[in-house]
Amino acid sequence: MSQDVARLFARTRPLLTGLGDERRQDVIVFLLESAAPRSVGDIAGRLGLSQPAISHHLKVLREAGLLTVRRRGAQRLYELNAAAYPELLVPLRDLAETIITCAH
Repeated sequence: MSQDVARLFARTRPLLTGLGDERRQDVIVFLLESAAPRSVGDIAGRLGLSQPAISHHLKVLREAGLLTVRRRGAQRLYELNAAAYPELLVPLRDLAETIITCAH
């Protein structure tokens, strides 16, 4: 069972990294509240962070599969990759269930 837990941790690491930072959580909440994709400048202005800091957080979230990005002219627009969430969250659910099973 411990090998299963280690394997599931490895599969969920990008997701856990993406979700594990308070600022990235703020980005996700802001995008949930937004009716349209947002630029780095929009997100930075709303969260009171520099554009380079926001760009770093957006990169981590993209690598975790939580966001998508598209170009509109010179701008990059970010939005939640909601269609992928069920697939992304399955390993996290499996991890939680495996840990619970092992703990009993």
